[in-house]
Amino acid sequence: MFRWHVVSAVFWRNVKQYFSGPLGYLFIVVFVTVCSVMAFSPQFFADNLANLDQLSRWFPMLLLFIIPAITMSTWADEKRQGTDSILFTLPASDWDILFGKFLAVAAVYTVALFFSLSQLIVLMYVGEPDLGVIATTYLGYWLAGLSLLSIGMFASSLTGSATVAFVLGALFCSVPVLIGQYARGVVGLERLGFDWNLRDFTIGLIPLSSVMYFLALTVFMLYLNLIVISRRHWSRGQHLSLGPQYFLRAVSMAVGLLALGYLCNTALSSLWTRADLTHEKLYTLDPATLETLKKVQESDRAVTIQAFVSSDVPRKFVNTKNQFVGLLRQFGESGGSSMEVRIMEVKPNSDEALEAQTAGIEPLADRSEVGGRTVEQDVYLGATISTSLGDVTIPFVDNESSIEYELSRSIAFTVDKKQQISVGIVDTDTFFGGPLFQGRRVPWAYENTLQELKKQFKIVNITQSELPTYVKTETPQPPSDPTNPQPAKEPEVIQPKKAPDVLLVADPSSLDDLAMDALVKYVEAGHPTIILADPLPFRWTYQHPTQIGVLNAPRQPRLSPQSPYREVLSSSDLPKADNGTASRLLKAIGVEWDNGAAAWNLDNPHPSFKGFWPEYVEGQLLQYYGPVDRAFVFVRNRGNQPAFNPDSIISSGLKELLLIYPGSVRKSADSKFEFQPLVRLGVDSGVTPWERLTKTPQQEARMIDPRTGKMSIRKQAASSPITANDLVVLEPFPQSTLDSEDHIVAARITGSTERPLDVVFITDTDFVSEVSLAQETGLGQSLDNLSLLQNSIEVLAGNSAFVNLRNRRLQPRSLVKLERLLESYRKERTNKQEEAETEMRDQLAVEQKKLDAATDEIQSNESLNFIEKLQRTSQEASDAQKRFDLRQRKLQRELSQTITRLETEEQKRVSSVENWTRYTSILTAPIPALILGFLVLSWRYFNEQKNIAPQRKV
Repeated sequence: MFRWHVVSAVFWRNVKQYFSGPLGYLFIVVFVTVCSVMAFSPQFFADNLANLDQLSRWFPMLLLFIIPAITMSTWADEKRQGTDSILFTLPASDWDILFGKFLAVAAVYTVALFFSLSQLIVLMYVGEPDLGVIATTYLGYWLAGLSLLSIGMFASSLTGSATVAFVLGALFCSVPVLIGQYARGVVGLERLGFDWNLRDFTIGLIPLSSVMYFLALTVFMLYLNLIVISRRHWSRGQHLSLGPQYFLRAVSMAVGLLALGYLCNTALSSLWTRADLTHEKLYTLDPATLETLKKVQESDRAVTIQAFVSSDVPRKFVNTKNQFVGLLRQFGESGGSSMEVRIMEVKPNSDEALEAQTAGIEPLADRSEVGGRTVEQDVYLGATISTSLGDVTIPFVDNESSIEYELSRSIAFTVDKKQQISVGIVDTDTFFGGPLFQGRRVPWAYENTLQELKKQFKIVNITQSELPTYVKTETPQPPSDPTNPQPAKEPEVIQPKKAPDVLLVADPSSLDDLAMDALVKYVEAGHPTIILADPLPFRWTYQHPTQIGVLNAPRQPRLSPQSPYREVLSSSDLPKADNGTASRLLKAIGVEWDNGAAAWNLDNPHPSFKGFWPEYVEGQLLQYYGPVDRAFVFVRNRGNQPAFNPDSIISSGLKELLLIYPGSVRKSADSKFEFQPLVRLGVDSGVTPWERLTKTPQQEARMIDPRTGKMSIRKQAASSPITANDLVVLEPFPQSTLDSEDHIVAARITGSTERPLDVVFITDTDFVSEVSLAQETGLGQSLDNLSLLQNSIEVLAGNSAFVNLRNRRLQPRSLVKLERLLESYRKERTNKQEEAETEMRDQLAVEQKKLDAATDEIQSNESLNFIEKLQRTSQEASDAQKRFDLRQRKLQRELSQTITRLETEEQKRVSSVENWTRYTSILTAPIPALILGFLVLSWRYFNEQKNIAPQRKV
């Protein structure tokens, strides 16, 4: 039984001894300074995350030197000074004295840790840290420190020299610390190390198993300490008998504590054993995930997840790596004995890299700018999920992926392959599944999207001629023959093929009559269907580099049979049904959609964004498309104008979409179906009709005039109506007026038992094309375009359990204030660079004018005949071209030097800001401890002076 007054007396005696001189405060100053140096290392700014990852990485090594410094005098100085005899003659038990001393060193460590919280001020200044993660990180630091304090006290009890106690303490403490460093991959040993048990704390979790680990280590070492200080009670004869007895007791305690830790890691592994304090609850597994893991345990199939993670990743993947590793550990802990997780750290040109490639994990070749230099490196962030039924590979978990979703769906598929959804893609002139050329599918405008869909769903390509085989049909009855009194045969019913779980039809306007009739019957039968109807598809064809046009729009007739591109660009030899209006389909589902009206809105959340265009466009898009940023329609929630329907699971989790010339859909007046809007453009929107949005370009003929040597341009306006072989291009964006309608770009139409129907109607095909997905690079953020399509597929298929997982996203806690400052530097550098490029183009234009002037001067010379003019023009043109080329190379070289100088200046400014932040944090970190030490020591000094008799003072 504790006597708390004794424990308190021992506690305050040791604490006062520690802070009676400057040594204790000096220790705190050194501790917080080293913490700041580690926390705000150059890698901290490279990772661009407002957390303590860099300090956590080295914190166990820091404790190897700090903890022995605190504990080395705990028992050693008592023995050296002989005060241990006095201490043990007090009316107190050995346990009271031991616990008092342990609380004292724990208080010293806690005070030092408290002063290191000054780092939080810097984090809050430069970014927006997750306070929940900071709290769990410091809890992990504190528990780790307590366990090492007990080890350091044990070392101090073995000797009477503080120096020897320090060395022994560092040696003993290095055992649990270095196990984590050198036993990675060896699960049994790795779990006994500090790295493994501290890692969860640093990402925002409080794992019961790790708490038990640190507490068990603390209790065990305190027990060994108690045995050592209790040896003074043993007589010489008892050493032989009590020594083995206490040894067996210690071994039994160690075995019991290990068994308790194993119980926490396996039998008790569940959600409540790991508290998630992150703000976004990043590591709280979704009910769908928990249900999947439950099925794994019930199936008695062992699941092995082998992850390959690069040891060093670029800044943009640091957050993803942290979440990936954290969730993998959550899966391993919550999956019980049926789940085994192995995390392999991959370094360049290592055996692990070769093993990853053998397993199908291909590295991402990333190019990043680090310190003003372009660094290329292979990044591994993938995993393989293996069961007795087969394997599933996640080649790479990028920033756009929902990591928990990827893992859960892959595990569910490996356990039960019947869960895979089948998606039928109908061939239309859009060729969502890729054109069928010479018996094989070739990559097309939706290749990336198609590959993503193939990872999760079973894709079935359906040609227009095959579509009627998916609906019930009857053989036509032959006409009656009056001469033959035979009774008429019953019409033969042809049973349809098994329908896919979801049918995807992109651009139904291009279906022929037979396919359109089949589609209408298919939809009316209640089969889940996704319709993508685009009035102005954004796929390019060109006859001249400056003529970028629209191909296979609904209002364009199908390519003529004489066209050389007919085989690739046409899905049928028959004309379009309903003249491209898809009126039969629209009537069947009860909606209205104009095949030539493009919708738009005034919301532009990215005013500085410049679109990414294919290389062959070469900046010439402006001639016919107008300002390229107006081609984009961004959709997001704005205040009281929710763009995404919160009542639909398909749209409720979406954040932002990017559409390219979408259409608009509404419920028809006579519709009997339920019409549920999914995505709206808002009241600040309108539509532009086809006649104002498109035109047939003037034909340009360029040729060299042999009389003048100059290029002439002949233009001939196209006055004939638009044909399928004409190139249709866009005018500069028309200034259409706003209307009062909140235009709908995506909706779900459902029927009843009597009239079954389940259709998702989206008025754009470009939102999942290569061009649209490529804009994410320029935006520097992920869009929800692909998520909208994936959500629609899963909800229509009746398997919406994983939709919420996909909508969960990691919110990076970046150094936002530094980012804003650095962004201003980048904009300034970009503006100067554009000015330099403009100046170069202007000077080249001047040189071109000189060339034209010289040609005009020769042509105006009446003393020269035609042959002489032609010869002199050719010679002058040749000489001027050489001068022009020399001038151009010089200007380009000067421009390159200017760009390099601007980039160097920008990098210097960036480094200056980062260094100022770092050195300021390091220099200010020890100030609170210095102020406290000065105040306490000054107070003690004045108290001592006050109690001295005046006659004794010199």
